[in-house]
Amino acid sequence: MTLTITSGPTDTTAGATGSDTTATRVTPTGTSARGTTGSGTIAAVPPGDSAAIRHAIDAINADAGGPVSVQRAVLAHLISPALAAALRNCPSATTTLRFEPVYAGLRPTPAWSSPHGVPAGTVYALPVLIRIYTGDRITGTDLATLHLGVRGHEASITPLCVG
Repeated sequence: MTLTITSGPTDTTAGATGSDTTATRVTPTGTSARGTTGSGTIAAVPPGDSAAIRHAIDAINADAGGPVSVQRAVLAHLISPALAAALRNCPSATTTLRFEPVYAGLRPTPAWSSPHGVPAGTVYALPVLIRIYTGDRITGTDLATLHLGVRGHEASITPLCVG
């Protein structure tokens, strides 16, 4: 999945007030499929894979509210190498992100793919609340499902275009 995050005028029909207000929107693209066993129950996540995902999320969150270029470098480092070319198509970032994951919802998604391809290893879906920062201020929030691949106890992410 690619998350495209853009800023623009607030949609006042959605309950926002003030003509000078801006809204930041996160737009996911791609498809997903639930990671279930044949019985319909959610499959277990190995502890090593869970730890790798937590480490990746912590690395991204360490720079939320800080310099955009620093977080962009972290995101670029965490992108699955097979999907790195898609990052070159992203506009220049102007915001940073903080992910607040719902680890209880972490699940394998073996049938998931995106227009850019699939991360290496076992692919997982992780529901997250995204806090969007402009400088050190929270300027937006959104809900999304982040897809990560884990291979050899290292997690990688799909491309994230941060506007």
